[in-house]
Amino acid sequence: MNPSITNSPLATALVHTRQTLTITSTLAPAPGSPSPVSRSSSHSYRYEDRRSALIIESDRLLPQAYLNQIFTLPEVVEGSQESQSLPTSPTPSNRALAESQKSRGTSRSSYYRKSHIPSDLLSSPKPSPPGSPAPPKSPRPRSRILFYHKHDLHYGFTNFSDHPVIYKGKKYPTSEHLFQSFKFQEHRPGLAEHIRTCSERPSVAFSEARRFQPEVRPDWKQVNIAKMDTTLELKFTQHEDLKEELLATGDAELVEDSDKDAFWGVGADGKGRNELGKALERLRAKLRQDLAS
Repeated sequence: MNPSITNSPLATALVHTRQTLTITSTLAPAPGSPSPVSRSSSHSYRYEDRRSALIIESDRLLPQAYLNQIFTLPEVVEGSQESQSLPTSPTPSNRALAESQKSRGTSRSSYYRKSHIPSDLLSSPKPSPPGSPAPPKSPRPRSRILFYHKHDLHYGFTNFSDHPVIYKGKKYPTSEHLFQSFKFQEHRPGLAEHIRTCSERPSVAFSEARRFQPEVRPDWKQVNIAKMDTTLELKFTQHEDLKEELLATGDAELVEDSDKDAFWGVGADGKGRNELGKALERLRAKLRQDLAS
């Protein structure tokens, strides 16, 4: 309670409980003023909240300024001994007192809410002490390199580019020819040779392999990615310009922007597996490792 109130001659009786604080006061008459009225005409003033109440009983009307002074209680920290008996956010039941409290600024309940906001949210971040490790940086989004169409800058990353490949002493017009021939080489070498020599155009080699789909090795779906890795390594190590072009892509994501193939490319919706792009990234990492060693 405000020390000016506890030392005031008005405070003639003080009763403290955990829930209610009652002050009974008698106002001494000023010289020449009427005598105090009887107890039957006493006046009560009450502040209360969910946890506690403050009641003042007086034998005459108290000035508004004096009530304001009485009901101005010190802020107390929740959990302290004082907070168990004094209200931290009283709510006036008397309309005149409510208006007076409002005119004096922020309510006790507002103070209570603000005072219990964690300090780390109220204060600005503190700088790290000298010598402490720097906080981890958020990874930057990778850039993307799209390839697929003949006019694209990196058309050489596709299997349809005009880069012949030598495999086991035989020349394949494009890496697409070699890759399609892997579907037959071990069990149907005649068909594999047909794929190699059917045309210089990679689209024809693709169409011929599809025409003989029933003859494709039965485990093709289990080995096709490994065969693509082999095909790409032969192509890029046999063409130095392609190798340098691949290494120059940094850590960019390589994307075959095909709207027709959702396995080797990204498909029509752009959400395909992009296995060709991933294979090129694996090869890029392997080439760098070889250069480092």
